[in-house]
Amino acid sequence: MPVEFDVTQCPFSRFGSYFSLSITTADRGDLGRGLYLHTHHGGSTQAFKIDPIRGGEVLEFEIHATATQLVLTPAGGGEIAMVISPAGTVRFRGSGVGLRLEMPAMRWRFAYELPGGAWGFNMARTDVQLALDTLMGELVVDAPWVKGQGFCKESGRMVAVLTPERDGTFEAAVDEFTTTWIKPERPAFGACTEEVVQAYTAWTNGLPKVEPMYEPTRDLAGYVNWSATVDPAGNLTRRTMLMSKMSMCNVFAWDHAFNAMAHCSHDPELAWDQLMVMSDKQDPYGKSPDNMNDRDMMYTFSKPPVQGWALRRMWDENPALLTPERLAEAYDYLSKWSNWLCEHRTWPGDILPFYIHGFDSGWDNSTIFDEGIPLVAPDLAAYLVIQLEVLADITKALGREAEAAVWQRRSGDMLAALVERLWTGDRFVGIRRPSGKIVECDSLITCMPMVLGSRLPQNIRTSLVKRIREHLTPWGLATEKLTSSQYQENGYWRGPIWAPSTLLVVSGLADIGEDNLVKTIARAFCKMCRQNGFAENFDAKSGVGHYDPAYTWTSSVFMILASEYC
Repeated sequence: MPVEFDVTQCPFSRFGSYFSLSITTADRGDLGRGLYLHTHHGGSTQAFKIDPIRGGEVLEFEIHATATQLVLTPAGGGEIAMVISPAGTVRFRGSGVGLRLEMPAMRWRFAYELPGGAWGFNMARTDVQLALDTLMGELVVDAPWVKGQGFCKESGRMVAVLTPERDGTFEAAVDEFTTTWIKPERPAFGACTEEVVQAYTAWTNGLPKVEPMYEPTRDLAGYVNWSATVDPAGNLTRRTMLMSKMSMCNVFAWDHAFNAMAHCSHDPELAWDQLMVMSDKQDPYGKSPDNMNDRDMMYTFSKPPVQGWALRRMWDENPALLTPERLAEAYDYLSKWSNWLCEHRTWPGDILPFYIHGFDSGWDNSTIFDEGIPLVAPDLAAYLVIQLEVLADITKALGREAEAAVWQRRSGDMLAALVERLWTGDRFVGIRRPSGKIVECDSLITCMPMVLGSRLPQNIRTSLVKRIREHLTPWGLATEKLTSSQYQENGYWRGPIWAPSTLLVVSGLADIGEDNLVKTIARAFCKMCRQNGFAENFDAKSGVGHYDPAYTWTSSVFMILASEYC
């Protein structure tokens, strides 16, 4: 059954494209609520508000979106169909109605006529230009040249109206370019549609197998990930799955690992690109960006080192993925990353690393950070235990036995220090530096050492399982206990359910044979996604989604849980 979706909750786009179309709410739309064409170079920018028009009147319309085509049905009849083909071009075809495109006016934006009747739209602050090319119909552009917000003139408004031919039809194309637009050969609209259908159909082959009741949600998850992927450009040296093409239009330095795991058998080449994308921008010290897109990068924050854990899972699932060349590539990335944490994020005399902000943990506002930073946190050490162990496995596989022994010793030392210094007898705690003050809280982050599974002593496993159960709701694991005085319903990491914490806990529970609890958590999370989509996070009491509604690590974790643990 073809994937269909609501463009208020999931953008219409395609693999490789920096374009998307979605409904933007009145409080976020530069021109009010409406259907906008966005460009995702450097984030997300509203390029055109799209409306059908007849007799000079803007019409109400209904939207039907599938994975390959977006169709508007205006009041009073007619139709406008849109398809993205190739990845840098949006094609429009209409009948019985005209098309109105308005670009929000702002500083340094302007429209200008190109030779041959097309129009260019310069979005200077995004470093993108768009060409609007009429294939059938008559184009009129209203773009008065006026004094702008600064000392230069610019377009005071930019409204393009495309009127149909006598037979009631029109066709147009919007191309992205930077400096030079050369009119391309234009395949027929039907051929463009067929190209996208074939590309999407090829993608769907081999998506993770799930029970029949999860198949429609799996198919939507597959579409979310396919459509969120952009081609290499600028900082992005590989095909990169953005976190979303709604609002979180970057790749973040732990989110990428969950997307890699979801596709390591389905599309191994793409999965490898996702795992390694942050490695391409490591600084001389071994630190990767916290987040980036094709235009921007941020280094001043970090994210937790879950990449070793992710690689171990991918290696187990698809051993053929890890060729000697890839093992060497992964070693270079993970060894530099681990050494940076051990050398530049540890207090003198410590072995356990610290965070300098909640952002560094990925749990931005978790209650564990309420008393300040720097903070030695149990999750960080637990991830490093696994990453150092994986480095031992890599060097052993490469025949470097002596190096492997060193990494294994370091992993063991990190585990011993985690238990000795952060385990109190019934819970893990944090430690402030330099004061040494113990930090207790009711956040699920203190249960994240469960990811270590059978590496932990039995008494710690038993206690952690008990504490994890205290976070369980009908929809999954709340990030703050519902009984906590700090619990907040829409509190980001102070209560809502998140995909990454769910999978990290589930993987550790599965390792120690807690099969019933694993199924309970996995099924609750998957039920929530079936009902409420792939939001950035979810209300722990109602299961309703919060913030970005089409977030790729949520769709990825759904596919993993539904295929492996339900």
